[in-house]
Formats: sequence, structure tokens, C-alpha cells
Amino acid sequence: MLQPQYKKNWLPLYLLTLTSLFILLEISFFIQASSEYLGVFKIVTYHLKIPTSVFPGLAYFLSMQLLIHLVYAFFIWSLAFFIGIALRLSQAQVEKIGIVLWILGIATILLANQYFYPDSKFSALTRSIFSPLLDKMLLIILITTFSITIFLALSGLLNNRHRFLIASVLLMLVFLTTVEHYSASSNTSAATTTKPNIIIIGVDAVRPDFLGYFGDSKATPRLDAFLNQATVFSEALTPLARTYPAWVSILTGQYPKKNGARFDLAEHIQFDLHETLPAILQRNGYQTIYATDETRFSNIDQRFGFDQVMTPPIGFNDFLLGSLNDFPLSNLLVNTVLGRYLFPYSYGNRAAYITYEPTTFLNLMQPALVASHTKPLFLAVHFCLPHYPYIWAGRLTNTSPLHNYQQALHQADQQVYSLLQRLKKNHLLEHSVVILLSDHGEALELPGDRVTEPDLFIPGADKHIPRFYPPSVAEEQVNQSAGHGTDVLGLTQYHAVLAFRFFGVETQTAHVIPGRVSLLDIKPTLLKLLNLPDKYHDGKSLLSSIAGKQLTIAPQPDFFIETDFTPVAVRSVNPETRKVLFEGIDYIQIDPNTTRLSIRQSMVNLILSSKQYADFYGPWVLALYPQDKHWMMPVLVNLESGKWTTDLRTAFAKQSPAQHMLQALKKFYGDDITQVKHINH
Repeated sequence: MLQPQYKKNWLPLYLLTLTSLFILLEISFFIQASSEYLGVFKIVTYHLKIPTSVFPGLAYFLSMQLLIHLVYAFFIWSLAFFIGIALRLSQAQVEKIGIVLWILGIATILLANQYFYPDSKFSALTRSIFSPLLDKMLLIILITTFSITIFLALSGLLNNRHRFLIASVLLMLVFLTTVEHYSASSNTSAATTTKPNIIIIGVDAVRPDFLGYFGDSKATPRLDAFLNQATVFSEALTPLARTYPAWVSILTGQYPKKNGARFDLAEHIQFDLHETLPAILQRNGYQTIYATDETRFSNIDQRFGFDQVMTPPIGFNDFLLGSLNDFPLSNLLVNTVLGRYLFPYSYGNRAAYITYEPTTFLNLMQPALVASHTKPLFLAVHFCLPHYPYIWAGRLTNTSPLHNYQQALHQADQQVYSLLQRLKKNHLLEHSVVILLSDHGEALELPGDRVTEPDLFIPGADKHIPRFYPPSVAEEQVNQSAGHGTDVLGLTQYHAVLAFRFFGVETQTAHVIPGRVSLLDIKPTLLKLLNLPDKYHDGKSLLSSIAGKQLTIAPQPDFFIETDFTPVAVRSVNPETRKVLFEGIDYIQIDPNTTRLSIRQSMVNLILSSKQYADFYGPWVLALYPQDKHWMMPVLVNLESGKWTTDLRTAFAKQSPAQHMLQALKKFYGDDITQVKHINH
């Protein structure tokens, strides 16, 4: 068939010009809408020495942004060209159609970005013009229009003399973009009853009292169903309510004071990493895998004994590019198979919350799940959906942090269920031990989030109820607390989910076990189950309780907890990134080789001097709050009666084990404990 004869094709130039103008408009709007982000970046570059090793990642990101815009222009040109062949149009008509299609395509991209990523900065712009309902209606019309144009273009393609070559190239591209997603091997599992798969599923910041299983009205049906068939420890504590220290304690079985991970971004681990749980299992024939969707403040990697780590890239570019990448065209590609390679700092990255899709992170893990395993598997997975800011792709920020948190828990409920279904489909649950846990809880400035009720205060030398730290925007009361790792008496921060469920391994009774346990107990429990020695741990085995032989946990003396580095800006349910950075930037350094962020060694003592400490002893808790570099305020609480005091010379305190607890804290933490006010000398 004859092809239309064109004297000179101006359409590519027109499309490149329009695309260049669109890129400039995107950049201009991004700068105007991101003044806070750019201001933060300016602060970072001023205070930190940015190594040249970060620039290749930045250059790659900019190149991919340019590439996808050029591909868009080429796609529009191709549509117009083949429509011209199908309809036997003149060159001028093809040019007009190309320009119209380009405009309609940009409109489709912007409206799709508003629909799928409502928290995007560009969505805020289009939402001021198009309501959600109008957005959806127009999007349906535009997609229908493009479907018709693509059909016409395919018709033109079939009439092109190079149709076979072009069709082959298109089919190859489709194949390459889908083969990874749909590929699967003949999965086999090497797990047995004596060497079962060990699967730890952690969900960030889940406070047990917000689960339906523990009576909350906002049901979490999938998590509840799992817990209903598990051994649940209802009074589990974390030794430090931040993700990285908590997970290091899980993997080592030791307190942060002993393993050295006493704050996020701690690089100087004192614990022998050859004695972590994954390292021990690795030496005993296990394949060890770790996966998480957030690594900005928790740098768990192969050093801990993992054969494979599936995470977003760790380092400064995660902070920079994960937050920078908010452009309509790239947003629509991030969660595709191509997005994994085009935008690795955003794909499956919870910290890039604007485009984070829960299923994308599961897809990131999929190759490891479908592989044929010649060894039993140790898999540790950590989901961060319930972490602040509690939102993700497809959901616009609500003004209520409580509502956002509840919705995030509901979404995490589905995410955990999806993982369990994938594990089951790939035969990884047939002989397995699954541990469901939260690394810590969350305080939401609700009454009771701190255990110090004002009407139960027992005055001593100080007649007035103290303020534990500066009030937040919400005018925090003495029985309220915010965040996690900020307050040792904010027990909703330190109360964690901990449940064990056996699949085809040993006899287990599904019930609730009361009594204080901790995340330190996971390692000794698993190693005892596998009959493996473990001489480096501070926890205790819970195996007899899981087997139904011990239905209550005997009172344990002296369980210690501490806070992390807690600038004032963090002590809120709405922490502002800019303020947090202002207060913490001088504490951080960037490794010039790995681009990883870590706490400066010179700042460690300042962080330690700002920590709060507490000891649990039976129904009592004694907390120490630093007032300055010389003095600490004691707070003694009876958890059964709720009564509390800040004076250890009161009759209430003298009838308690306060003096024993104070000596235990001094012995355990050493010089970290300074002079304590209002005690018997």
C-alpha cells in the first residue's frame, strides 16, 4: 500500500519544543511548591560535606526523567504517524493531530496523577481546578479517546511496509517489561519438621490496643485471624522504641546498651555480628534473607548475617531522590516493572510515601519467594506502613493523625495477609515458624499514652506535677505522649505485638500468655527450638509457653528500657521535617564511600546524656528523666494502682523496691546515670 508522501516533517520538532516547555513548567512549579524541601536541602548542604559519590545517582535520576519525557514525545509522534497512515492524512493534518494528542496526553497524565497520587504536589494544583468526581469522569473520557487512537495507530502499523520489524520490536519490549513479573520457577522448600522455615514478620509502630484482637473497635481482620491461631504474649516490651535499635536487639538478643545500637543510624555496633540470629542460622544450613521497605534510619544489611537483602538503596540519595521524585510522568511509572530500574530510590520505598504502593514492596520480594530453595529459609520482613506520616499512594492526608494511623493499620493488615498468601502459595508455610511482631508501639497524644495520671500523683518535695518535656502544638498533658522512643513512661510506645504460630512443626496451643516478656526473647526461643546453642543473649526462651506447658510468665526482675535521641521537634504527632533537621543536622555525617548517614562519634556522649532510662520490676517502674547534664528526675509508678511520685523519700516510695531499682539502673547503665534528685542517701 502506498504511503503518504511528506515534504518535511515538523512534528518531531513541535513535540520536542512542547515537551521542553512542559519540563520547564514542571521544574518551575516544583520549585514553588517545594520551598520547604529545597530549604531543607540547602541546610543539609551547608552543614554536611556532600561527597561526590552521591552525584552519579543524581545524574542517573535526572537522565531518567529526561528519558521518559522524550519517550512520551516519541510515543505521541508514533501515534500521529500511524494514524496518518491509517486515515491517509496530509502532513499538516498529522501535525495538528500530533499536537492535539500531546495536549490530551499531558491532560491525561495530570489527571491520572491526581487520581492515583492525591498527595502529590501536582495533584494539589489540578485538584484546585478539577474535583475528584470530575477528575475521574474526564480521565475515563481521555483514556477511552486514547484507546481509540491506539487502535487506529495499530491499524496504520499493519499497513506500514516495516510492520513486521516494528511489531517485533514492540512485542519484545512488552515481553521484557512483563517477563520478570510473571516468571516463576518450580518452587520447592527444603524445610523439615526439625529444620523449619523461620519467618519473622515485623510491622512498624503497631500498638496492640489498636488491633481488633485486643478489643479495638476498628477491626484488623487478617492480623486478628493470625493471632487467633497463635500463642500471643500480651505484655511484650521493646528495649528501645525505635526501629533500628529494636531490630538489632531482635537479631542479637541483647540490650542496646550491650550491642551498641542505642540510637538510629548507629554504625559502631559492639556486638559480635558472628553471633546474631541470622549468622548462627546461616552457619547451620539456613538461607537468610532480610527485606524492608524503609531504610533511612535503619541500616540492617548483610553484616548481620544475611545472604540477601531486599530494600530500597541505602544512603543519602534515598533521602534526596526518594523525596525529590514527585513529577506526574515518573509518578505513573514508579510502581511498574520499569519503575524498579528507572527510579530505584522510589520503587517499593515507604519513605517516598506519595507514590508508595503496598503491593510494590511485595513484588520486590517476589523473586526470592518463588525461587527454589535448597536450604531452609530464615526470612525477616519489616513493613513500615503504620509509621508516620501514616499515608501512602491513593490516599490524601487527613488532618487527624489518629484517623491516618488507623487507616494505615488497616492497610498493613491487608499487606501482611498478602505476604502470608504468597508464602503459602510458594509452599513456604508447610513447615515453618512464623513470628508476628511490632518493633515498638506508637503514642498519639491520647489520654493514657503516658501512665502518669494527674489525679494519682503523690507530691513530695515538689508539690506540683512536673512537665516531662516541652509541650507540643496540641498542649500535651501529663498523661499524654507522642511518637515513639521519646518517653519511657509512654508505655504505648514500648508495648509491642509478639506472637508465635507453628505450621507443621510442633504442638502449639493458641492462647494469650500474660506476663512481661520482650523482643530479646525471640532469639533464645528460636535457637532452643532448633537445639542450637546460644550463649550471647539477655532474653529467655518462651518455648514452654508456646507449647502450653507454662500458661503465665513468672515475674522477671529488672527489665531495662531507654529512649533514643529525641529533639523537641520529634515529640509531636505531627513532626515537621524542617524542624527535626534543624535540631539534628549537626549530629549526622555522610560516609564518602557508601553515602550512608550515621551519627557522628563526637556527638554520641551528647545523645547519651539526653536519654531517659527506666527499670521494670514486678508491678513497678522507675524512670529517670535528665533535667540537665548533672541531675535526673526520678518518677516512680505502680502500674497496678497507677499511683506515682517524683520523690523517692515519700512513704509511697519507701514501701516500694525503688532503691533496688535505682541501684540496678546505675549498675546496668553505669556513668550514663547522673545524680538523682529526691532520694535517700
